[in-house]
Amino acid sequence: MYMSVEAACDSIGTAGIWPDFVDMRFRLLLRHWAESRCGLMAPRGMIDPIAIKSCLPNVWMMQYLADSDDFRCTLAGEAVNQAWGQSIIGKRPSDYMPAGMLRRAQETYRRMLAMPALQVSRRPITRTDAMEQGAERLILPVSDDAGKPYGLFGMTLYYLGTQSRIGNPQDMQGEVTFYPCTGLPAVPPDA
Repeated sequence: MYMSVEAACDSIGTAGIWPDFVDMRFRLLLRHWAESRCGLMAPRGMIDPIAIKSCLPNVWMMQYLADSDDFRCTLAGEAVNQAWGQSIIGKRPSDYMPAGMLRRAQETYRRMLAMPALQVSRRPITRTDAMEQGAERLILPVSDDAGKPYGLFGMTLYYLGTQSRIGNPQDMQGEVTFYPCTGLPAVPPDA
């Protein structure tokens, strides 16, 4: 499952700094994860829903299934389920993602756990952008209570324009930046 950092992502964030966000919900989630870290990851049991209450509609969690080298959604907020047009809890990405998106998502998820690393992706919406949809996301690696990789905990803000669900999400990933956990500062970021 290991691969070099250089081969693992579209771009690497600057070592020694936290990713920066405009939306305060991302800042809140990142700080909570950073304060909960034990080593390179936060145990999933340390995630406190009350502490990240404003994030809950947009959060999701994927458990890594080592026996099948796949993932299963164990948590999805209302906005996440609405974007996919169905509840994704209990489902594998292959149950709801189009093939093109599925390959990239699973590859990214595996790379994040192997490094481990945070992922930030943005697909900004501008007036000149022909697409009516996009997303901004933060994905964080989480461990089980024994410290072994469990999976990924993320938050996605969807910008779907007039659409109520993702129509053609092939390019929803946008620009992806990885932040290897080994290079993150010891002091949590400001919220």
